[in-house]
Amino acid sequence: MGEHKIKKTLNQIFAHPIPTNIEWKNVEHLLHHYGFEIENTKKNHIKIVSQNKKELILKVHSHEISSKDEIVKLRHFLEENGVA
Repeated sequence: MGEHKIKKTLNQIFAHPIPTNIEWKNVEHLLHHYGFEIENTKKNHIKIVSQNKKELILKVHSHEISSKDEIVKLRHFLEENGVA
């Protein structure tokens, strides 16, 4: 995934109003780009681990993050780990 798509996905995550249809595939590429580890846990749950070993559990539905609450959690997690 190129820098342009990573920046576009990052802009979606931090957009106002909060979007409700961010493609998980794009978020996954962004997270890998910034060095996060990603694990599938149970059904529709993804565990994201930072280099500082902070963890975030997200619910992903049908290949996208569709909940504003989940996007806000992701936004805060990225901010706490120096990505904004």
